[in-house]
Amino acid sequence: MTGRNIITRELSDSIRQCLGRKVKLTLKVLVKVETKGDKTENRVLAFASCRLFVLTAKVPTRVDQHFHYLDIQGIESRRPNQLCLTVCDRVYTYYTTHEENSSHEVDTMVLSLSTALKNIFPAVPLTHIIRKVDIQPSKRMLQLEELERATLGGTRDMGPCGGFSTQYMCMCDYHALPYREEVAWDVDTIYLSHDTRELYLHDFDYLEQKDLIPIISALEYNTWFRKLRCSHSKLSHEAIERILHVVSKSLSIEELYLDNIGAKAEFANKLSLALLSNSNIPLQKLDISHNPLEDKGAVHISNPIGRQAKGLSHLNLSHCGLTGKGVNMLAHSLSVNKYMCQTLTFLSLGGNSLRDDINNLYNFLAQPNALKTLDLSATECAIDAVFGALLRGCTSSLSHLNLSRNSFGSKKTREMLPSFKQYFTSTLALKSLTLSHCKLPADALKNVLLGLACNENISEVELDLSSNQLGGTGAQILESCIHGVRCLSALDISDNGLESQLGPVVDAISKNKSIKKLDLGRNLINIKSKHVYPVVESIVKMIQEEDCVLESLSINDSRLKTDLHNLLNALGSNHCLRNLDISGNYMGDSGARLLAKALQINSKLQYISYDRNNVTLQGYSDIAYALQSNYSVKFMPFPVHDCMLCMKTAPERTENLMRRIQDTLFRNVSPMKYSNGQAFRLQQGFLLSSTQQQVDRLVLQTGEVVRTLRRSGMEYGGSNSLQWAEGLISDADNSKQLISHLHDVVLRRDEAGNPIETKLHQISSDLHAVITNYLQDTVESMVRSAQDKCPNVLSEEKVVDDVRAACMAKSQLSSQLVETAIVEQAGSVILNKVNEVNLAIASTVSDRVIDEVVDSLSKTCKNLQSGEGHRKRASTGTEMGSRERGSSESSSRSERSDTVSQGDDTTSQKSDPSPLKLEYLNLATPQLASKRKSLHGRKLRPQSVVAESLDSVSELPSSCGQLQHLGKARPRRVKTRAPTRPMGRADLVEEDHDISEGVDTFFRPGSSTPTTPLISPDSENSPRLLKYGSTSSVESSPHTGGARTGSERGSIESLTRSDSLARSESDVTRDSPRPRTKSRDTEEEDEEEEEEQSTCIEEKSRSVSSLIGKLANEAVLKRSPDMSARKASTSSNISSIDDKSRCDEDSKEDSPPRKMAGLPKFGMGIGGNILAEMKMMQEKRTSVLNKVGTDLEDDRDREEGRKENPSGGLLAGVRLRSTGLADSLKSPTNGFPRGSGGSKSPNFNRDSCIDTTGEYESGDGGEEDGPSSAPVRSVREMAAHLARGSVGEESTGAGGDFSGR
Repeated sequence: MTGRNIITRELSDSIRQCLGRKVKLTLKVLVKVETKGDKTENRVLAFASCRLFVLTAKVPTRVDQHFHYLDIQGIESRRPNQLCLTVCDRVYTYYTTHEENSSHEVDTMVLSLSTALKNIFPAVPLTHIIRKVDIQPSKRMLQLEELERATLGGTRDMGPCGGFSTQYMCMCDYHALPYREEVAWDVDTIYLSHDTRELYLHDFDYLEQKDLIPIISALEYNTWFRKLRCSHSKLSHEAIERILHVVSKSLSIEELYLDNIGAKAEFANKLSLALLSNSNIPLQKLDISHNPLEDKGAVHISNPIGRQAKGLSHLNLSHCGLTGKGVNMLAHSLSVNKYMCQTLTFLSLGGNSLRDDINNLYNFLAQPNALKTLDLSATECAIDAVFGALLRGCTSSLSHLNLSRNSFGSKKTREMLPSFKQYFTSTLALKSLTLSHCKLPADALKNVLLGLACNENISEVELDLSSNQLGGTGAQILESCIHGVRCLSALDISDNGLESQLGPVVDAISKNKSIKKLDLGRNLINIKSKHVYPVVESIVKMIQEEDCVLESLSINDSRLKTDLHNLLNALGSNHCLRNLDISGNYMGDSGARLLAKALQINSKLQYISYDRNNVTLQGYSDIAYALQSNYSVKFMPFPVHDCMLCMKTAPERTENLMRRIQDTLFRNVSPMKYSNGQAFRLQQGFLLSSTQQQVDRLVLQTGEVVRTLRRSGMEYGGSNSLQWAEGLISDADNSKQLISHLHDVVLRRDEAGNPIETKLHQISSDLHAVITNYLQDTVESMVRSAQDKCPNVLSEEKVVDDVRAACMAKSQLSSQLVETAIVEQAGSVILNKVNEVNLAIASTVSDRVIDEVVDSLSKTCKNLQSGEGHRKRASTGTEMGSRERGSSESSSRSERSDTVSQGDDTTSQKSDPSPLKLEYLNLATPQLASKRKSLHGRKLRPQSVVAESLDSVSELPSSCGQLQHLGKARPRRVKTRAPTRPMGRADLVEEDHDISEGVDTFFRPGSSTPTTPLISPDSENSPRLLKYGSTSSVESSPHTGGARTGSERGSIESLTRSDSLARSESDVTRDSPRPRTKSRDTEEEDEEEEEEQSTCIEEKSRSVSSLIGKLANEAVLKRSPDMSARKASTSSNISSIDDKSRCDEDSKEDSPPRKMAGLPKFGMGIGGNILAEMKMMQEKRTSVLNKVGTDLEDDRDREEGRKENPSGGLLAGVRLRSTGLADSLKSPTNGFPRGSGGSKSPNFNRDSCIDTTGEYESGDGGEEDGPSSAPVRSVREMAAHLARGSVGEESTGAGGDFSGR
């Protein structure tokens, strides 16, 4: 070139040094630039890859100015030696230094600039980058066009992803930002490998916001990427401006996703301007949802939408804060654009408030359109009004309709419009209908179901009715209508509060054989425990049906806990379910173990969700172990919630278990052949469980009848009947092993050579040969093509042969690979399905044969028994009677088998739930059913023992009247020894509380045992007990006669001894503090203590004795005189002996009685060891001798006052004769009466307290004046006499029964 000759070597070196060695220059031209006036100066134009430098023509040189190629707005060349560049609205004019008529240098500069732009943006015409290109004359322009066509035709030089890396580098230079090699590598490698045409800014959000600017700008002239997604990214103002610039410049962007980027109404205005400025943009999908655009933004965006040349296919403006005004403007633009009715297939306006009038939207929907998806969820629009427009315009193509979270009109009494039901009847393309959270009225639900049931043009419809509070009314409608809706493939009725009504609904759904996906979650949260079992049983029954087509079941968040066990037990043999969601049921480790057992034999489940179940490491260990033998489960979502708790306790073990589970799932993803032996054995177990015993019983029964008939010599019905019966017995024995023989048939065929596997091996060999030939032909074709393209290089045969040999070595495909793909992978799927079919055939044959055997044996046995009955009637009386009994028993067994076979419900209703029977206690031997269980019952795993123990409370009889004591009838042994521990005191009973209330009815309902007071009247605790409300039992005793049993006497004696020991021990520990009892301070003065004791003795002796004496006299009057006199005198004597010590003890206690948690303890009575009792009382009086400081006269006065009051004691009128030996005693006896005159002896001999003749006298306190002169008996003789009298006589009544309870 001419210009090159002018630029010297020194100037070139200076330019290179000034710009740096990294800047690659394509052209350097010496030009003249006009300055002030007519003066010109020399400059050097240096064209780099993406920038033009203007340098001085002196050495050393410097950069005068520079600008990017993208800043050039226009190129003009009206003269041959003139070049005008418009940069940023400023014109720069350059002239060549040679002849004015020569345009060679100017054309060279224009071509260099155009070539640089084509290298960066190869698929974009020059006129689109530089808006104004004016070159005169026109022939010069033709040269530029030829160059442009040549560049556009050679697209192989564009580079990966349309030359994105080069464009990204250019934009980094344009914005003066650093070039990130990682960005270019990601796009050229990852995006290209996936052939992705969508640029997602989320992949680069780890960079700073300024680094996103060149990435976005690179899309301005890039033709590879068709989609730009900026979803859920908070972009800076500069980044948003670059997006708008891309929209105004791009020629390839078809889909623009700008949802949730924080854009407002101003952004909508700029976006509308950018769309209007670029009429060549092929935009088809626009998503600006979740941005606060409001009505103002909707008005702005409506303008370009109405003018879109080719229309839109996807428009999403959901959750943009729109109201009826903005939606009406938008709908009007859609109606005005004549292309929208033909192109728009997706429209989403959900989350906007459309409660106002939206007639424009209804008008658009009423027009014939191509909408396939319409989302008006949470728009507060009237659903029934929408269907009026849908019926007119959206019946032919609308397939997905979402109207959730809306209401049905504003008036509650408004009737349902006819168009609502008519739409579901007439729609032709509906695939998905969502009506969740709509508070669906009963009429609306009924119209939806009936409309879909009447529509025969649609199928595979997914219906979502969740969270509608359907309740009982909705459940009834579902129960009556759902079985007839044959177009449904998925049904979601979760969170509807169906509770106990869910069971009938599930039964109705089970009759619909088109539903493959069912969601029942969150319906059993508030259900009563007694209603859960029927619901779960309905679900189990549904999935166990032979013709069940359900593939996906979800009962998540139902909180079933142990009630889920029945469903888990049914999974082992389930053949239909593929997906199962049991999350949120708190099944615990017991449920995890049952799930593990089901997985060991289940071969259908592929997806299981089991999080939020309170499963611990033990449960996960069971599941991991079970998965080792399961090859069907491929996906189990990671249980995040439960694993978080496990990680806190044992992180390493949790990690190991989770890794084991995930490794097993990864193993199951690769196809492999399953062994059919396990399936056959499993099916054999299902068929023979509860069958072998039944068949054996029928065989035994029939054989016995046959032998009886043969022994009798009469063959009823001929010998053919007996031979037929014997043949049935033989068939019955063979039928029990029929399925194993069928399995052997299959095995023998496989051993001889499975034709399917043989054919698969043959196919793999043939396929390998075909692949080898194909690769060889491909190599030859490629070599020939290379020879055509490069004939000079491949002209020699040696080179061609080397290339061919190298290609042949590379084109070898292993036959093992083909065989693995065909036989092991594809063949595994085929053979597994064949094995399933073989198993189904074998089980069908075996099950039908066994049913026929059972039926034939039953009928034959009945017929033979009936014939034997006719023969028996001709026999003798004895023989006939015995045989008839046997025949009746057989007939009853047969009839009982028919009765039991009607169902388990009948048997359960007739069972006696008596607590005394072994069946109630679950201890009896299980009874075998007379009729074989159905296949459903045999496949259902029995309930676990763990589940039974946990559910035992909920399964108690609900109609029981009163609780019954299980051991009330058990004989009790006679206790011969006193208890080793003291019994509680009766004075611990809480005040105003009847301790005997409900006790008698609980332990002895309906019993005729006499009711006696729990505390003996002569006990030290009896006055206090009777004072606080225990007299009701004394008054209510209706018994006046009868002898006491030996067990009752033993109980009385033991209770008497227990009370005496308790009182003796309480005396020993009297000074120690007692729990739950307020005692006086031990540091008080002795005088104050004695004074208080005396006061307490007077008050208690009067109040208690008056009450007890009145009740005692009433009871004594009802008795015989002899018995009353004897027992009354003895009771009075012992009561008076205890009076002093009892009052002394009570004086140390506070007035409120101590509370006792439990039943009152028995007091002391005269029992079998009276000597020990009297010794204890004597020791007690000796222990309190020093504490009683009152004189004898005061005691005599109190005794006289007590004697004057006949009701002052329990048996105040009963007195014992004095023996005159009281002087030998050392204990105080102030409280004992002596004679009729009321005189008292200071001493009292315990051996002389009983009459020598054994006679007892009763009086009013004044009949006996002096001591008796009868001989004195010993204490042992007296005790023996009293014991004999207490055993031989009846002890009833509160006043006279001193040995009672």
